[in-house]
Amino acid sequence: MSWFQPKSALWWVYCLTSLLGVVGLALQLAPVAALTWRDILVGLPFTLATLVVFGWLVLHLDRLRAHRRIRTPLVMGFTWGALAGPGIALFANDHNMRIIQNLAGDAFAMDWQAPISAAIVEEAVKGVGVFAVAWLGKPLLNRPIHGLLLGGCTGLGFQVVENITYSANAGLLSAQHDPANAMLVGFVRLLTGITSHWMLTALAGIGIVLAVARADWPVRRRAQVFVQFYLLGAALHFGWDAPSPASVPVGSIAARTILYILIFAVVYTWVLRTERQWFRAVVGWAVTRGIAPAGELSTLISRQSRRRARNAERLGGNYNRRNLLRRQRTLLDWVQETGARSGIRVP
Repeated sequence: MSWFQPKSALWWVYCLTSLLGVVGLALQLAPVAALTWRDILVGLPFTLATLVVFGWLVLHLDRLRAHRRIRTPLVMGFTWGALAGPGIALFANDHNMRIIQNLAGDAFAMDWQAPISAAIVEEAVKGVGVFAVAWLGKPLLNRPIHGLLLGGCTGLGFQVVENITYSANAGLLSAQHDPANAMLVGFVRLLTGITSHWMLTALAGIGIVLAVARADWPVRRRAQVFVQFYLLGAALHFGWDAPSPASVPVGSIAARTILYILIFAVVYTWVLRTERQWFRAVVGWAVTRGIAPAGELSTLISRQSRRRARNAERLGGNYNRRNLLRRQRTLLDWVQETGARSGIRVP
């Protein structure tokens, strides 16, 4: 897939929206940043750590190197999240919260306007980006892991830029340009980043990609899958931003973190199982056609099986770890390419 698709109207919408989003973010953030640029610089190491840590985590979830064939869509998703998402979300959240305040009153709005607006606006903005990239990359994106990776990268782009805005706003709390506030905000955002936008949009991305790609499913089934996963991400976003009981604020955050990790683990276990089903089907398809022998390919199904294969080679006396790792990666990439050409879908 090429990122440059000038014949597609959707591609132009993607580019224009990203441009307008970054311009809108700059205009909205500029007055604050002019006053708190020192705090942005103080928070920058935490922002970069967020990018590195959770970028590694998203890619680490891909056990069979599916991301190698979809690098361009992943970059496009991250770009949308970083450029289009925050600027649009800032503008829309401000207006949404005023509407909620006018309709429900100050007392209700104080606690609930932020979680309601964020769950609606931010998940919608990120979801539109995932949809646009999934549509542009339909030949490549058709499995649950593709949706998880694309959603994770899109959410991570949003998360990284949002951290910059939090660092900028933290400086407004200190009249003497004390960097302590920005450092505290950056550290807390990094610490709680495990349950932030990358996770929420990764869950929603599964449903979006499957709804776009699985033309072999009935429309009702595609709609059900989309609604289930998208609303799961939005509900978790609402739950995270909802006010904690005044008596147990820290305990509530810890409990939510554990709960969210468990929910994500359940979904991810299912995604991983579908990947292994797909991998076995592709290997079987290749073997029956005489394209490849079954023995070595069957050892690639998991990191544990690949490690066992390397240990067996080491015990055999003919062992070069670097060469063997390179060969296993090459074979995994070959299976991904072969699987794409075979047309095999996850059951």
